[in-house]
Amino acid sequence: MNLDRFAYGLCQSYKTAGECRHCGAELYKGCEAIQFEGELFCDAVCLGEHLLEITDYDEVIL
Repeated sequence: MNLDRFAYGLCQSYKTAGECRHCGAELYKGCEAIQFEGELFCDAVCLGEHLLEITDYDEVIL
């Protein structure tokens, strides 16, 4: 068992599994991603930005 945190490399050493629907970043097998309604996103920030772009909303002053 190797306890060196750098022994396994970054996710880029894995095979590409797809790309983020919002920013287009490559997603790799073995790495975390978010799936929402069949689409893949690299993180919650990209998912949130995507949802804001596709949803009608109003900004108001209270």
